[in-house]
Amino acid sequence: MSFLYPNVLWLLLLPILLAAAALLLRRNRTQAWRKLVSAVHADTLVVRRPLWNSVLPSVLALLAMGGIILALARPINGYRETDATDTGRNLLIALDISRSMETQDVKPSRLEEARAAAYELINALPTDKIGLIVFSGEADLVVPLTYDHTALRDALEQVNRGWAGSGGTNFGRVLRKAMQDFKRSAPEGTNALIILSDGEDTVDSSLDIAKEAKKSGLLVITVGIGTEAGGAIPDENGENGLWQDADGKHVISKLNPKSLQDFAKATGGSFFAMTANANLAEFARSAVQKLDKHEETHSITKTPNDLFRYFAGISLILLISAILTRTAWRAPRLTTALLLLSALSSQESHAAPDLENIGHYQLGLMQLEKEPDKARESFSRALLDEDPALQAAALYELGNINTRQTLEELRALYEAPSDDTAGTTQPGPDELQKIVDTLKQDISSYRDALTTQPNLKPAKINLSRTEEFVKKLEEEIERLKQQQNQQNQQDQQDQQDQQDQQDQQDQQNQQNQQNQQDKQDKQDKQDKQDKQDKQDKQDQQDQQDQQDQQDQQDQQDQQDQQDQQDQQDQQDKQDKQDQQDKQDKQDKQDQQEQQASEEAQQELSDEEKARQRAASILKMHMDEEQGSPIPHANDNVRPPAKDY
Repeated sequence: MSFLYPNVLWLLLLPILLAAAALLLRRNRTQAWRKLVSAVHADTLVVRRPLWNSVLPSVLALLAMGGIILALARPINGYRETDATDTGRNLLIALDISRSMETQDVKPSRLEEARAAAYELINALPTDKIGLIVFSGEADLVVPLTYDHTALRDALEQVNRGWAGSGGTNFGRVLRKAMQDFKRSAPEGTNALIILSDGEDTVDSSLDIAKEAKKSGLLVITVGIGTEAGGAIPDENGENGLWQDADGKHVISKLNPKSLQDFAKATGGSFFAMTANANLAEFARSAVQKLDKHEETHSITKTPNDLFRYFAGISLILLISAILTRTAWRAPRLTTALLLLSALSSQESHAAPDLENIGHYQLGLMQLEKEPDKARESFSRALLDEDPALQAAALYELGNINTRQTLEELRALYEAPSDDTAGTTQPGPDELQKIVDTLKQDISSYRDALTTQPNLKPAKINLSRTEEFVKKLEEEIERLKQQQNQQNQQDQQDQQDQQDQQDQQDQQNQQNQQNQQDKQDKQDKQDKQDKQDKQDKQDQQDQQDQQDQQDQQDQQDQQDQQDQQDQQDQQDKQDKQDQQDKQDKQDKQDQQEQQASEEAQQELSDEEKARQRAASILKMHMDEEQGSPIPHANDNVRPPAKDY
């Protein structure tokens, strides 16, 4: 026989110390009454209880305590191996560990938020085969596809920034690594890759690879970590503790949802934004429904042969025996016994919780009031434990945190000051519906806790109260909707009445305007008629004046024509007279020249006379024939040297 938790055996010192304290107390009590009663009257005045009634219950209680301690140490009788056949889907979780994941726009950092999201995915898909990839500029397969989710959680808890092989973020390398692993371990059917990242793909060459992944049956689901407002990237060695680029400027990293959406869309997958009230588990269960299931037989090694029940049963019998002895310390120890029995009954055959996970749970309880976000992270870490009781307690506290925050949001809606009054505002049905939807998501933690531990009464109570409160909110929403509908109907009626009144007023105005327009048209028509008559009269007068002017013009033209004819006749007469005078003058001149020539001829020789006669004939031809080619001058024509 051996023990899984041998350190618990140190608690066996407790019943030994209690036994020593009981003996010392009995001795002091005996000495005390002996001082008060003399030895002569001791037998008469002092009633001594039987030894079995005074000592036996204490011995039985101490033995029961020892048996409980041995049971808590988990005694086992070796191990056994069992084969199991699991049917599930194949998924790889890819965790971004690039430098930008250290940004603290979500607390405590994007990397821790992604780690918590990975835990939530593992818890949401307990029957699926899951592996783990970490990536930055390179991608590494840390945990191959496995049903051993405990080993997967252990590896996930150890992931840190130091594992990054190179800087930057390369989604293409992640796809290549996932396709290689699926081709080796699950070549048939469809598989899924869930990427937890802020979406900053520094290589920007992944969409082409995504199309190739879709052809190979790989479905990519992206989960956005961070905020679109972003934040500065921490760096211990940088100025002011912040990362700087080559120009010495602080780098602001922001969530890039579009990159993740396009990446998922290229493979037919979907995108999920990790917000405060996001239900990633429900989203993951819905997103993987389209994947093919695979059946695989594997062996589960080293399952301990528990002896827990035997020690627990013996301790239970001893406790009942101690209670039945009716000792004086029976009442307080009854409460202790009931608590121990409750603890024993809740253990069954499950492993005791890990001390580290218990520490996370206790830390979450301390952080619950002042730091609910850190408390949520601590309870999420406690969920990693295999103990159902601790898982149920952590789920219960997570449900309390989420429900409390949602109720605070509801209280803030009612306490917000109104714009038009001095009091508080009334939330609308849409705002209350968002609160109801969020509460329905919050109480899923209570349901999960009850699934693990059906007898967890606080979870039942909170679930019942929250569901009752949700019903009241839904009734309030229905009432507000009816009130809003009535108000809308009243507003529509008032608006309709106002519209009818306005239409009636418009109709009256239109009638008055029409009457005024008719009157104006009639007046305009009369004015136009008067103007037309006046214009016709003016046109007639203008036509008469034009006719008179035309007649006068015709008369003037006739007079001018007559004057012109008279002037032409006078001119012709004058030209004829001038021509006659010229002819007479020419004839006279010719006669004189002829006479002079005759007189000269009488004096010249015969030869000279002949030349003069030829010159005279030539001159005569020149005067009669205009345009003659013979060059001549009127006055300087020399007689020809030869007689023609």
